[in-house]
Amino acid sequence: MILFSVISLAFCLSVVVVAHGNLFRFDYDFYQEAEGWMKLHQIPATWRDARLRCFREGAALASPETENLHHAMQNILMNNQVVTCGVFTGIHATYSKGDYNSIDGTPLNRIAINWAPDEPDNADNNEDCLLMLPNGTMADVNCSDVFPYVCYKKKLPNMAVNNCGTIDNSYALDTRTGSCYKFHTEPQTWPRAFSACSGEGGHLAIINSETEAQVLREKYAQYPPGTMPGNFVKNVVHIGHTDWEEHGMWMTIHGQTLKEAGYDKWAGGQPDNYSSQFCGAMFNNGQLDDIWCERPCPFICEKKPGSLLADDSDDGF
Repeated sequence: MILFSVISLAFCLSVVVVAHGNLFRFDYDFYQEAEGWMKLHQIPATWRDARLRCFREGAALASPETENLHHAMQNILMNNQVVTCGVFTGIHATYSKGDYNSIDGTPLNRIAINWAPDEPDNADNNEDCLLMLPNGTMADVNCSDVFPYVCYKKKLPNMAVNNCGTIDNSYALDTRTGSCYKFHTEPQTWPRAFSACSGEGGHLAIINSETEAQVLREKYAQYPPGTMPGNFVKNVVHIGHTDWEEHGMWMTIHGQTLKEAGYDKWAGGQPDNYSSQFCGAMFNNGQLDDIWCERPCPFICEKKPGSLLADDSDDGF
């Protein structure tokens, strides 16, 4: 794939941020021409991981579906010199070879794009994702390559932020702890669960007291096994402690020992580190467990109210 030639400074346009994205997330900026919020992720990822991260943030992997969106995305690229190779777009053919569509299902033949020289070339018959280059042209690339990417959230009528500081109404504030919680019924591995909570602006739940253990027990009780379709372990959920593969040095994901954090009640016989169990979990009775990091389980996320509206979170987000 040919990337791009040096872009003349004459083509550099300034990014006009009309308003800070404080009605969506503190880490997104509002672009009036795009009628929504956008965020550049500078750390490269595969296309699938980029798509998932945008989804977890409540947005979508951006595609230049309109002239205004194309202009906004190109501005972001041209004003961030760290992005030298372009960004993934949401346009892909991962469902069916050659059938390109955006994340929201708009077919490529309805999107006005300009191809870079010698593109598309479908090198090695293995290029099913589209990259936007800093000069605004497009190229097809391998979806497993890693590139930066842009997430986009369209402004919708009556979109409102709740008292947990998010538009995701699955989060509910519990006044006993001052934290908001969300129970994810779809099973994920512990690393994927960690990523999901982080993307939503929170973290895997950390139990800091008997009161919080009771809160999580009550949250768990709202989701009996019959409400979670699928064949996976349902009597345990991933939460935020790990032994860092040190065979017994259990700490929260915020660096405290469980005792320092305020709760270290293990279930009987746990932790047993059975066949290398390095990740933290909680049984439905509120007691702690160690579990295989790659075992898919439900999980609970925790966030502070307002932590998506201003950079005031003490949770490391």
